Amino acid sequence: MRESLICIGKIGKKGYYFEDTGIQIFSYEELCYYLKRHMICYIHTLPGEDLLVYLRDELGLEKLYKQLIRLTDPEKDQMKYFSALFREGHYFNEDEIRDILDEYRSLMNAPVYRQKKWMGDLLVRSGRSARALESYQEALVEEDLEKNEIGRIYHNIGIAESKLFRFQNAKIAFIKAYQHLGEEKSLFYYYAITALLEGIEAAGEELKEFEDSDMLLDAFEEKFAEYQEDFQYNAVSEIYKKIVFLNENGKEEGVEQGLEMGIKQGVMQGIIEKSKEKTKQLFNKYYPKEDDSILENLNSEKYDKIFEMILDNRSINEIKGFLK
Repeated sequence: MRESLICIGKIGKKGYYFEDTGIQIFSYEELCYYLKRHMICYIHTLPGEDLLVYLRDELGLEKLYKQLIRLTDPEKDQMKYFSALFREGHYFNEDEIRDILDEYRSLMNAPVYRQKKWMGDLLVRSGRSARALESYQEALVEEDLEKNEIGRIYHNIGIAESKLFRFQNAKIAFIKAYQHLGEEKSLFYYYAITALLEGIEAAGEELKEFEDSDMLLDAFEEKFAEYQEDFQYNAVSEIYKKIVFLNENGKEEGVEQGLEMGIKQGVMQGIIEKSKEKTKQLFNKYYPKEDDSILENLNSEKYDKIFEMILDNRSINEIKGFLK
């Protein structure tokens, strides 16, 4: 694949937004580049007809629109759809197209649990951790899963939960991964989260529950020291610190405020107000040009859901859709 992306065709004034991954494209070349890397999204379906309308109306690809509109039934040969799409603009040569379609065929023929896992992996990389967890859970219910495959899925669940700052859930997932797969990597992530939340001494004590803990402890301490130094200076650390602050000064404080009012409704109102406060702070950080009045008069569950959606890099349109 080309290292640089050169667009020789028309560039749209408006972009086309892929909801699953949060990626926007503005040209035919960008579309080819995107699809080549996201074919796993289309093993059971095809891109929506709104994409074809975009190709016709925004990029002026009337001929391609007419070709593809006849191939939009997923029950037909999906290979023909992508073959026609990739060949129209000559962005890929014939060998590259053949390789893409061969890989696509392999994806379609893979066991369902692997398809689900691969989809989850892609969603994590795209910043869609909440959606990734759904794919991983669907993979786990499939039959004939080997023990090592279960371990890999749980390890990636731990990563997704960590990206959502749900560290207790992540610790459980990493332990399950270690139990099934036995890889030190999962155990280290468990250790690192514990050290981050409770301190390095507590992490060392928890590690003693596992075999070979004495051999691993020194290596884990050294590795965590390097990790901690990097963590202190990156953007994720700032978000984490803010979430910790909001949680520590959040719902619990709301309960106290409510109790001071002396009535049950006051307790609930206190919880809602603090959920609202932390959600609005995060909303204004990620969507500074949007009106945060859309977050008024919601219940605590909705505030928590929106908070999670923001962390999961959902688009403002998805959040507005949730609120309708």
